Amino acid sequence: MLSIRNFMYTYTVKWFILLLLVSYSWSMSAQQIELSFPALQGKAVNIYYYKGSRPDTLMFSLDKHGSGKTRLPDGYKGFIQVDVSDSGIIKCIGGEPLLKIESSKATIDKEQVNFPDSPENSFLYRIFKEKSLNINRSSWLQFGKQLYDPQSDIYQLLEKENKINEERTSSIAKEIEKSDLYASKLIGFMDYINELGAAIDTQDTLSLPKLKKYFHTEMDWQVLYTSGEFWRLVNEYYTGLFEQFPLGKKEKESRYVEDISPLFGQLQEPVRSAFLEITYETCERLGWDTAKSQILSYIFENNIEIDAQNANLRRIMSAQKTKQGKPAPPVKGLTGSLSDGITLVLFYDSGCDNCVVQLEELKKQYVRLHNSGVRVVSVSADADDRTFSYLSKSFPWQDKLCDYKGFMGENFINYAILATPTFFVIANGTLVGRYASLSDTGLL
Repeated sequence: MLSIRNFMYTYTVKWFILLLLVSYSWSMSAQQIELSFPALQGKAVNIYYYKGSRPDTLMFSLDKHGSGKTRLPDGYKGFIQVDVSDSGIIKCIGGEPLLKIESSKATIDKEQVNFPDSPENSFLYRIFKEKSLNINRSSWLQFGKQLYDPQSDIYQLLEKENKINEERTSSIAKEIEKSDLYASKLIGFMDYINELGAAIDTQDTLSLPKLKKYFHTEMDWQVLYTSGEFWRLVNEYYTGLFEQFPLGKKEKESRYVEDISPLFGQLQEPVRSAFLEITYETCERLGWDTAKSQILSYIFENNIEIDAQNANLRRIMSAQKTKQGKPAPPVKGLTGSLSDGITLVLFYDSGCDNCVVQLEELKKQYVRLHNSGVRVVSVSADADDRTFSYLSKSFPWQDKLCDYKGFMGENFINYAILATPTFFVIANGTLVGRYASLSDTGLL
């Protein structure tokens, strides 16, 4: 029997997804956006559009009449969010050559904004309203039926209402299936997320073939790529299929890598790179270090190109290249070669307490290391010369580097540094290991 707690959890999850989805939007082509908010004269406007997990922003201000306009980049298709400073946020469907958004109120939300001549928005808001009502109605009817004997009049009445509600749900599903609007694809993502969530909650292995088939053969990845939060939700919920089932950690990781790896050869850029980023970050969150390594190995071994345009992706790619036994990446700004002898490289941040502790230990042990033929190199994440110089002036070694770009610096990216302090031992140009403390390196 469904408990009140489980019922409310299921209802809350579905309602949350509906609220999330009701504000999402799609755009068919490069388009002009015109705002008319007479009560919001002079307000700053940010319009966000998404590519995988990353938003880009268009910024402008409303004029003295509360009007403003901008244009999305050529070829963009997807979700947009309009954020008016201190006045509210509206998320909507694009897709028409001209998107008009109007409101006479001093605050904006989906109940107060109009989209003149917008078939996409009309369809989206109507369908979401009907689906939310049906989910609400169905949940309470199912729960109510458990409170009464199946032979009772009240139970029979509830059963009759449930059948009527099922017919409404079926009718809506058919309408969505027939629609060619981008809104219908968005609603499809919502339904898929609900199915994934249900399978995870109940550990329903029977639904796996259907869920995997959609993910691998029916998913419109280009549409998902520009769907904002749905990009993350679909990918993380799909990973949840493997994470929640009663398997050992090693088997979960192995099955997951085996399942998703072929997609890297099927997806096109820039979707492929965004998919690597979201899967890598999800594995990192779950502590799936083996899966991360195996995914990167698959990409390198199959010569799959990744267009690493952002620093995080470059760091992810570098993680595979900084494994034990790999050639050490070059250290920018370092005089001489890493190919001869033993080099100890420390990545640190002056504002990190543990870094200071490790630096003090390194200073104490420097003569011993130097006499053993170990070259010491320090690379700082400091953002200004004053901070860098204050601490580094006491270092007895010669190679003290800082490009004042913090964790976005080339050396930090090439060595996949996510936290400080981090030590690397390099022997004759080959990485011996990656360590969190000087004592772990074995050099003492």
